[in-house]
Order: sequence, then structure tokens, then C-alpha cells
Amino acid sequence: MENPIITKEHVRMKVIYIRFKGTYLEFRKNSRKMFNRLFSFAEKNNLVDESFTKVLTIYHDNPYITEDTKLRTSVAMTVPLDASIEEQEDIGVLEFSGNYAILQYELKLNEYDKAWNEAYHKWIFPDKSLRLRDTFPFEMYVSEPPRNLKSSSITSIFIPIE
Repeated sequence: MENPIITKEHVRMKVIYIRFKGTYLEFRKNSRKMFNRLFSFAEKNNLVDESFTKVLTIYHDNPYITEDTKLRTSVAMTVPLDASIEEQEDIGVLEFSGNYAILQYELKLNEYDKAWNEAYHKWIFPDKSLRLRDTFPFEMYVSEPPRNLKSSSITSIFIPIE
């Protein structure tokens, strides 16, 4: 894993999402089905725009504090800020904004945990000019996430900062 490209940006997004509660292992086992459900909803409601739509995983809890069976994780997809969307039983709408440190990595399937740890411990915590904001971090998939240990993809890790 090479060093990431690091930028700081003010982000404003609106997403549709499906939330999962349970361990990260259970989440990974269910995430493909959840993404498929989300894409189906988005396509049915004309929310997919290949030039605009991005796919995310949102981490609502700190795994060092929260019991692993109670971790909340969401699959999400960006939608236009002016989109009018009626929430469903399993699909919510969330709008958020703020400053983020964005670390872009090329990652293999087994490197995501290492990238998250490195993002905080090597790049964010040592930089005394950065202060964390009390909201959720997320991953944005710039390219299709890898499906096996040999392939890799471009993933941006968004860490909320003041």
C-alpha cells in the first residue's frame, strides 16, 4: 500500500442509504445485497447519474468504543441535493456537510483496515493543525471495490475535521 493522496475539502452531500447493525464481518457478508437493493431503488426513482453518483460506506460508530454486535454501518449513494425522495422502510435520506480530510488510496481487499489505521495514526493524529469533528467518517469508492485479493481499487477515506 502506497502513501495516500491527501486533500482537505468542504463537502456537502445528500445520500440515500441502508443501515446495518452488527459486526463488520456480518456487514461485509450483507453489503452486496444491500448495495443491490439501494441501486434498484435509485434506478427506479431516476436517481442514478453516472457523472455524479458515488457509492459510500458510512461508519456511524467507533469500533474501539462500541460493542461489535451494535456497530451501525450504512451503504449509501449520492443523489442530487435538490432530489425529492420519499424514504422507504429500509431506505433513508441523509444530507450532511462539513470539512473533511480526504485520503485517497489504491487498496486491495485485505488492506482496508490497515488504510483506516494509517489514515488516523500516521496522517491525522500527528498533524497538530487538524482537529477531529464529532460526526461520521466514510469511504467513497472512486472505482469498483475489489472482489478478490489480487485486484485493487481507488478508495477515498473521508475523516471529518474542523
